[in-house]
Amino acid sequence: MNPSMNWKVQFQSESSHIQVSGFIAASEEKCRQYFVRRVSAKIEESDGAEELRQHLIELETTGFDLVGLVGQIESSHRAKDWEIGEAFAEIALEDEHEAMFPWPTGFDKRTRKASLPGPDLVGLQRHAAPRFVFGQVKSSSENRVPPQVVNSRDDCLRNQMFHLRHRPADQLQLVSWLLVRMRGTEWENAFNEALQRYSEGDLWLVGVLVSGKRNPVEADLTNICAGIDHQPGAAEVRLLGFYLPFHKDEWVDIICGREATT
Repeated sequence: MNPSMNWKVQFQSESSHIQVSGFIAASEEKCRQYFVRRVSAKIEESDGAEELRQHLIELETTGFDLVGLVGQIESSHRAKDWEIGEAFAEIALEDEHEAMFPWPTGFDKRTRKASLPGPDLVGLQRHAAPRFVFGQVKSSSENRVPPQVVNSRDDCLRNQMFHLRHRPADQLQLVSWLLVRMRGTEWENAFNEALQRYSEGDLWLVGVLVSGKRNPVEADLTNICAGIDHQPGAAEVRLLGFYLPFHKDEWVDIICGREATT
C-alpha cells in the first residue's frame, strides 16, 4: 500500500479568474516516506530503466549473458532535482486532484539532455467526467518571492502558462499525442469523452510550484495570475504550490538514499 499524505491548506484564493492554492505537509516524516516510495517509483516508471532491467534478468534465465548490461543500467541514472519535482507534481495531482497520466512523458526524451517540448504534464483529469489536463511544473528553494522560476525568466511558469492558455494549435498537438497512445487501449473511451469536452472548451490547465524548505507565500502564485491573461469560460486554470519540508538540494539524496523509515 502506498503511504498516505495529509496536506494542510495554507492559502486559497482566486485572482484574475485563476484559482490559487498552497499546501504544506502535515508531517515531515510522512512526506519523506512519500518521497522515497511514491516519487522514486514514478521516476523509475517514467525512465523505463527498471522495466528494461527486469526484462534483461528474465532473458538471462533463458541463456542470455547480460550481466554486464544489467550492471550498466543499475548505475546509469541518478535522478535530477527537476525530474524529482515533476514526478512529485504528477503524484500530487493523481492523489489529490483526480489526475491521470497513463503514459510517462519521460519515454519521449530521446537523450538525457533532451526535454519533451511543451508541457511537463499531459493526461486526463476527473474520473467521472474526464477532460484533458495540460500543466507545467517548476521547482525552487529560492527565498525570493516569487522565485525566478515562477517569474522573471523566458521559460518561467508565468510565460509557460500564458502559452498553454493561448495557443490552441499547441493544445491540439498534445491531444494528438494522447490519441496515439490511448487509441486501442483501456483509455480510449476516456479520451473520447475528454475530446468531446475539449470541443466545448472544457479542459484543465495547471501550473505547479514545488518548493523546498520555503515558507508558503501566496504571492508566489498570485503575482503571476494577471500575466497569464485568463478569461472565464469552460477552461479552468489553477496554480498550486506544494511546500516541502526539505531543501531542493536534498531531494536527490532522499530519493537515491531510500531514507524512509519502516
